Amino acid sequence: MIQADHKKWAEFVFDIYLKRLLKKSFYDFRIINDLPKLDKSKSLIIAPNHFSWWDGFFVYWLNKKTLNKKLFIMMLEEQLERYWFFKMLGCYSIDLNDTKKMISSLKYTLELVPRSKNLIVIYPQGEIQSYEQRPIKVRDGIDFLAKKSVNDFQIVPTAFKIHYTNEKLPIVYARLGKVLNSIDVAKNNDVFKEEFIKNIELINLEYMTSNFKSIL
Repeated sequence: MIQADHKKWAEFVFDIYLKRLLKKSFYDFRIINDLPKLDKSKSLIIAPNHFSWWDGFFVYWLNKKTLNKKLFIMMLEEQLERYWFFKMLGCYSIDLNDTKKMISSLKYTLELVPRSKNLIVIYPQGEIQSYEQRPIKVRDGIDFLAKKSVNDFQIVPTAFKIHYTNEKLPIVYARLGKVLNSIDVAKNNDVFKEEFIKNIELINLEYMTSNFKSIL
């Protein structure tokens, strides 16, 4: 597997690039609910929906503007081999077609969990799924980590949505779901999956609210 290799200079360059890219491509980036109250003594796993090429950029920007943690993003190995620069921003690989490599990636993730400053991004769907796809398919990776980790950590289901209005450019909406404790997820496999799906359904109902925080 490919491990993350953070470089400050790479983050500096990418921050400038991404800000320009987002402003060129979107009218606004809005968080439509209050940020959850997090325990700073515990690490955090953000679990976003995966429906577009933009998803990794969205979560990177969300962390930069709100959470400010050390970012690690699990990424398909074939993609990370192609876009090798991303490992210097915190991306590391997983190969869903190679059991040995997949176990190595999960073990690496377990090594990241004990450090409270870490934010780990895992896409529960495992691959890009159409936003309209129902039922929503959720893999068991986060449940596995919750059961295997000897350290307690937090999990926040997160939903992103791109929506066109009467503006030329679309708006990105983000909704952060309920903070889940890994101990509770380990005891009941359905806890995380239900909250993940619920949060996607809620962003569809709430995204037009006037109560939002712009981060672009």
